[in-house]
Parts: sequence; C-alpha cells; structure tokens
Amino acid sequence: MTKHIIVNSKTIDILAVLMLISTIVLIGTSRLRVSIWAYAIRSFLLTFVSGLIAYFSGIYHIFIDTGISLVLKVIIIPGFLFYIVDKTKVKTEVRSIISYPLSLVISCGLILIAYYATQSIIKSETIFMRHCLPVSLAMILLGFFVMVIRRRSITQILGLLAMEDGVFFAALSTCYGMPLLVELGIFFDIFLSVIIMGISVYNIKTFRVKHIPK
Repeated sequence: MTKHIIVNSKTIDILAVLMLISTIVLIGTSRLRVSIWAYAIRSFLLTFVSGLIAYFSGIYHIFIDTGISLVLKVIIIPGFLFYIVDKTKVKTEVRSIISYPLSLVISCGLILIAYYATQSIIKSETIFMRHCLPVSLAMILLGFFVMVIRRRSITQILGLLAMEDGVFFAALSTCYGMPLLVELGIFFDIFLSVIIMGISVYNIKTFRVKHIPK
C-alpha cells in the first residue's frame, strides 16, 4: 500500500518556489559570495522540506537524509566555498559567455519548459505537491545552464550543486526519497567533487600569483 503524506501541500509549494528563486539568483548575480549564500539558503529550504516530509511520513531514512543535508549542504559546503573565495580573493564572476539579462530571459524559458514537460506527470495522484516536480526539473536545467555559461570554477560548482538539489527534491516529491545507500553515495560523491574542485581552484590561483608576472 502506498503511504501518503499528510502535510499542507501549499506550504511545501511555497518552499519549492523559494528554492527556485534562490537558484535564479545564482544566474542573475555576478558576486560569488551572494551566489554561495543563495546556495546555502536553497539547501536550508530543501532540508526543511525534507524534515517536514520525514516528520509527517515517518520514513526513518528521510530523517537521516535531513540530518546529513543540514550538516553537509547548509554548513560544511558553503563554509568551504566561502573559505576558497577568501583565500583566492576572487569576489566576482567576471567571465560569462552571455550577458546577465539574457541569462535571466533564458532561465525563464527553461522554467517554462520544465513546467510544460511535467504537466502530464503532475496530474497523477501519486504526486502530492503541485510545484515540486516542475521546480525540481527547473533546478536541474538551471544548474546545467550555469555550468555551461559561466567560466569561473566556483560558479560551476554551484551549478553542479543546483542539479544535485533538483535530483534530491524530485526523489522526495515523487517517491519519498531514494534508497538510503544511494542517497549516501550521492552525498559522498558531491562532497568529494566540491572538495577536489575547490582545492583545484585554490592551487590554480596560487600558481598564477607565484609564476605569472603582473
């Protein structure tokens, strides 16, 4: 028997829209610290949604996912990215393939595509929140878009994290999360990817400062 969640769907719909807005901020700003804060806020909102679903569903592994997400995605990863930004002294994203206004226009188009592509799915009774799946797909598309148009490695990391958040949110909204071992593996892979990419950014910046004359 399918277990249904008894929770105010409007509350989670509002949180989903707020997560989408925080992802759009990532595209619309050139300041790296603002981008990292937007990621931290989105991660907190996603963790809050996960906690609500865990509480009302009683599924134990979602509680574990919520705790790991709170520690890893709200505290450790943003803190590490802030550390890299401070060490490299790079405050803004100065290299982008297309302009920021055009990026926002394309982002709106990607959001419309996400809603259109999921219309037939969200009519199913198994989807318990109206905006969750479209927002999840939109976050994945926007994260991939960020990775394509931005040249700064830290911003590309944030794009990858946006895609991961979209996948996690889609799993929560459609089937109450993936199996625990799968989710733990994804968390571990994302954490290692951020650490490796962050260290690479720091080493490249240090090499340029030491070896490239001004």
